[in-house]
Amino acid sequence: MLLMTLGLHAQDVHFSHIHASPTIMNPAMTGLFDGDLRLVLNYRSQWNNFTNGYKTFAASADTKLIKIGKDDFIGAGIQLYKDVAGDLAFTTSYGGLSFSLLKSLDGKGKNYISFGLQSSYMSNSVNYANIIAHDKEPLIEGGSPDQINFWDISAGLGWFYAFDNGNMVYTGLSLSHINEPRVSFFEDGTGSTDVLKYRNLTIHGGADIRLNDDMSLKPNFVFKDQGPHREIMIGSFWKYKKLRSKLRQPASLYFGGWVRWYLDQKQDVRGTDAFIFAIRFDYKKMFITFSFDANVSSLRSVSAGNGGPELSIIKLFGYDKKRRRSEKVICPAFRY
Repeated sequence: MLLMTLGLHAQDVHFSHIHASPTIMNPAMTGLFDGDLRLVLNYRSQWNNFTNGYKTFAASADTKLIKIGKDDFIGAGIQLYKDVAGDLAFTTSYGGLSFSLLKSLDGKGKNYISFGLQSSYMSNSVNYANIIAHDKEPLIEGGSPDQINFWDISAGLGWFYAFDNGNMVYTGLSLSHINEPRVSFFEDGTGSTDVLKYRNLTIHGGADIRLNDDMSLKPNFVFKDQGPHREIMIGSFWKYKKLRSKLRQPASLYFGGWVRWYLDQKQDVRGTDAFIFAIRFDYKKMFITFSFDANVSSLRSVSAGNGGPELSIIKLFGYDKKRRRSEKVICPAFRY
């Protein structure tokens, strides 16, 4: 079973909170937010009710690093990520640096285009000691590494337009693993192998649609194309924000739902994978989201429909008022 991994074709791990993992999805989103510093924490657990499933952690920080001219910026960010899966504790981890150029198209902070690059140092590892086999000889002979390391390059484009304070649209495109790094544990001694990491194309977009003074919709979608795999997720948040009288601070409550479809061209596996239900709470400049994936694919016969929970926290910071008066910066009003 272990040797069969030589022929496996798998997707990158990704989050259901496409609104709350911006720099993971597209490096062009680095610095593209209404504020000066953004911290993001993500945690996801999946399929742990019937196997030793996936546990994914991510943390990022990004900022507008340098102001160029009147309205343009260079953004910068750092990304940390770790995913542990299965009985052999197969681990994917990386640390990445991202840079972006945010270009105003109208001089008013309502129309921006962005370009981003990310360079990451990645690692895959596996714990052979957890293998349970009945062979007399060990399954893995000496010399096979339990960890591989490699550099990975990603790039992306983004664009958004704000019609007014309550209505806007955005879209983006990114390409990960541009350099197609080798990811095999089983080199043949000469360094040649056909196990390369598939390039991952992501197209995403969304809108903020104000219904009235207290309610709005936030539809969004993401499409992924990686090797033989295709995936699309589409849905929306419904936002209700008349909570100030009780909390005496700006606050909003959201309810959301998404559906995820997949298509594997080699295995001819296709159909609806899961429904995602989410609740989100905004207070001042902190956004907390919790969701749960309800698995509806053929895997539900063993998963009982339990895909897994996900939690994300975003915190925005701004410079103090004295600095803002002395150094006026027009920030794009990007909506989560």
